[in-house]
Amino acid sequence: MKLNPFLIKGYVSPEYFCDRKSETNKIISAIKNGRDLTLISLRRIGKTGLIHHVINQNEIKKNYNVVYCDIYQATNLAEMTRIFGNAVFNQLEKTSDKILKKLGRFFAGITPSITINPITLQTDIDFKIENSQQAETTIQQIFSMISKSAKPTVLIFDEFQQIEKFPEKNTEAVLRTHIQQLNNIHLIYSGSSKHLLSAMFSDRDRPFYQSTQLMELGKIDKAEYCSFIREKFLSGHINIDEKTTEKILELTRSHTYYVQYLCNRLYEINAGTGNRIDDKKVTEVLITILRENESYYYGYRNLLTEQQYTLLKAIGKQDGVSQPSSKEFITKYKLGTTSTVSAAIKSLLNKELIFRENGTYQVYDVFFSLWLKLLN
Repeated sequence: MKLNPFLIKGYVSPEYFCDRKSETNKIISAIKNGRDLTLISLRRIGKTGLIHHVINQNEIKKNYNVVYCDIYQATNLAEMTRIFGNAVFNQLEKTSDKILKKLGRFFAGITPSITINPITLQTDIDFKIENSQQAETTIQQIFSMISKSAKPTVLIFDEFQQIEKFPEKNTEAVLRTHIQQLNNIHLIYSGSSKHLLSAMFSDRDRPFYQSTQLMELGKIDKAEYCSFIREKFLSGHINIDEKTTEKILELTRSHTYYVQYLCNRLYEINAGTGNRIDDKKVTEVLITILRENESYYYGYRNLLTEQQYTLLKAIGKQDGVSQPSSKEFITKYKLGTTSTVSAAIKSLLNKELIFRENGTYQVYDVFFSLWLKLLN
């Protein structure tokens, strides 16, 4: 069965990956020249896809070991250590015999247990860490093991801002202490919380201060994205003109996940039919998606105060606002006082329901924003 070319998760191959040529080259150049790098972007803009695109380039695959470690689910140093250890063993070690030998050599003092999935052959290692001191020791041993590899290693910590939430407040210092002693490991830190990551690497009083090259990932070039979208629709014998393609990008703010999701649904309905996608079909599919998600959107009301939800709704209806404390905006949407609006803005930013870009506050979830504007 032909794969829907508009992927909404995972990475398959360059064939299904749009543009990012300059960003790919910039990251590869940093790796080749020994610079650690911090990649920052909005959620669902394509950050993780770009990382996997980079590590699937031949010059990286041939010359480096690669360890990708997503720590989004970690809530403390011990959990991060387990995720880190599993990533290292599953991505650097190919057989259970090798894994067992490495475990015996490096972790005899901790005695981790190991189970192997008989179908995927993936390893799950439980280090049975009882306190933060054991976690620190284990991390040191994992780094020591990586450093002994014949090839240099590209080590990627995705959603790195999570360490900010750990109860162990010395996590940054622990990691930095070990990392700065390694010569053949190239680090890529990535995350979707700009203010947390920026502070981590830009505050002179913190361990990672100016230790990496900072790179902020923006949206895909519109001309490149239009060309990609039209080409992929044509591969399924679906016609779409440039104007309608631009309409898709306008509705989704060219935000990668939402572009891909809307196009995925349009492709699903029209593949192999020879149909033409026009503005009317785009709107029909979009409304279907918004209706499907209504239960999620109604749930936001239970998470917010009346003032916060009213402000969120107003920002959505406005397609963003640059001066939420202006008299005109407050009066139009009956938002109360300037001080209550300022407090609500701060709360919505902390909850990551809105973000600020180029001086404008916008609802983070593009589909939710469209639902607020069109159906609420």
